[in-house]
Amino acid sequence: MAIIHLNCGTLRPLFTNFLAVTYCLLVETDDGLLLVDTGIGTFDYKSPSFRMSLFLPLVGSPRDLEETVVHQIVRLGFAREDIRHIVLTHLHLDHAGGLRDFPDANVHVHRREFEAANHPKKPMEVAYDKAQWSHGPRWQLHEAATESWFGFDAIPILPGLEPKVMLLPLPGHTRGHCGVAIESEGGWLLHCGDAASAYHRDADPHQHDASEQWMNFLPEGFVRYVIGKHFPRLRRLVLEHGSEIDLVSAHDIYAFKQHTGGS
Repeated sequence: MAIIHLNCGTLRPLFTNFLAVTYCLLVETDDGLLLVDTGIGTFDYKSPSFRMSLFLPLVGSPRDLEETVVHQIVRLGFAREDIRHIVLTHLHLDHAGGLRDFPDANVHVHRREFEAANHPKKPMEVAYDKAQWSHGPRWQLHEAATESWFGFDAIPILPGLEPKVMLLPLPGHTRGHCGVAIESEGGWLLHCGDAASAYHRDADPHQHDASEQWMNFLPEGFVRYVIGKHFPRLRRLVLEHGSEIDLVSAHDIYAFKQHTGGS
């Protein structure tokens, strides 16, 4: 069953040469199509909320409707109704913006993330935008880890689903932040959300060329505060199990180009 890598929101923040993607995955399962994250949605461009109207210019968004998930799946020959499940790493506005484009999908998220998004308290929680789920999604809340995945606690989202898809609790960037692990014929693909970053030497599991990492001026302590404490474990995962696991992070343009043949 295919896994398709999508950029659902190009980012070029003001006053930087930084270029990033908003990394989403489209997965064919035996219960229809499944999305990992939704990126920025059509409502965010056509009728942005106050938060989104501030966010889009700050990140240099091209506001390209053709980058939204719903437009991309139509180009691939699918219909929006084919999206049966959406699995979210977290509910920040650049990850959950496409929810309103798929009102009939089952939306899987960690219970702590759902609670944090609806009752924000901490500084990083200013990036939630309740307008993105004002339509009343079909929430499927997950909490108890029942399996171990390469040493990480794991929550199967639908027992018996093929391929297997699991939430891996990686709190830090947000209270209920998770990675999403997907089994494939060639091994596992892990979307680790914002628990790692390709743009800082200490937080990059793949250890790219430091000259390309524009955030290296930031101290590791600040990076750990923003994205959490899990990146050393994720780096070990790549070093020890790189032949079995392919890891991507939420805005990693390098991994995206590798998977899509981009330049």
